[in-house]
Amino acid sequence: MNIKTFKAVFPKADLIKSPDSFFASIKHQYREYRKSGVYSNGAKEALYIYQIQSSHGLHTGLLCSTSVQDLVDNKILKHEKTLAAKEQQMMHLLMQRKALVKPVLLGYHPIDSIQKDLIKVTKNKNPKVNISFEDGEVHKVWIIQNKALTDKIVSSFEKLDKAYIGDGHHRTTTVSLLNGSDELGAESEKYAHILSAYFPFDELQIWDFNRVVDINEIMKCSEFVAALSKYFDIKFIKKPRKPKSKHEVTFYIENQWYAMTWKSKFTNKKKKVILDAALINKYIFKKILGIEDVRLDTRIKYYGGTEPIEKIIKQSQKYQRGVGLCIYPISIDELTHVADKQETLPPKSTWFVPRLKSGIIAKDL
Repeated sequence: MNIKTFKAVFPKADLIKSPDSFFASIKHQYREYRKSGVYSNGAKEALYIYQIQSSHGLHTGLLCSTSVQDLVDNKILKHEKTLAAKEQQMMHLLMQRKALVKPVLLGYHPIDSIQKDLIKVTKNKNPKVNISFEDGEVHKVWIIQNKALTDKIVSSFEKLDKAYIGDGHHRTTTVSLLNGSDELGAESEKYAHILSAYFPFDELQIWDFNRVVDINEIMKCSEFVAALSKYFDIKFIKKPRKPKSKHEVTFYIENQWYAMTWKSKFTNKKKKVILDAALINKYIFKKILGIEDVRLDTRIKYYGGTEPIEKIIKQSQKYQRGVGLCIYPISIDELTHVADKQETLPPKSTWFVPRLKSGIIAKDL
């Protein structure tokens, strides 16, 4: 990987009285905050450490700038298709904001002793940024000031032949498109690097990504359950729960929870990776419900695995005939296998923890 230092822009914590509302507004308000003096420039170019403490654990990663060429050379691997409409929206935002305000989350297989070095800095130095949120999350950023450590990190990452996008597919693709634009001329060089947060896979978690679908205009609930029996072995369960293993799906309909497992003929195939989300899209959404494009159909809503199961129940009950579907999370091995083959996962397959926030650190363009 071709990483480099960059000159960061930091929020002034003493001017932020409500971190939750402030950072939620960064996506559209950054320029105004920048002009008003809520952000200040770092002293010089550097690498940085980004650490997130949440109820799910402590996560420590490296903040840097990564060459767009690594995306072109397939060193940064995708697992998700991007939508042209979202790329257009992101392009407009970037050109208007003139800054990168949220790092792309990149997972990688650990290298050398880099992680130990990063953690050592967090224990021995005070952070430049320390922001606490209402849900208990704490986001911190340290500046790596030691040149020897900076050189060691850059050198070590040169040996890393690939990293995987966890979050930020549209940001990554849009920066690459702007960098390759002939119309922008010399301005395109501003987009030669991606603001990146590298977390080793043992610092990341992939959670489930669940669905609620409104079937009111499609079929009756009894017909839906009967249709499912063609593909699953189904049983009642007394209490709400998520799946305990791969190829089990739990679902909620008409105040009743069920657990179901795919019949063997749908999972005993030669493919190395058989994803529950792909099976659900093919057999439940398309064959049973007639939904052709799960990315665009407004009858389907998605909930990351950190959301409480009660939220899935509540959303299902909003519809006359609502169905909540809970899916077992995919593994790191499944994600990297798909990305290595330059294939894509079904939409809304992964919910990565930790979740990065806009505006904790920024890079002006």
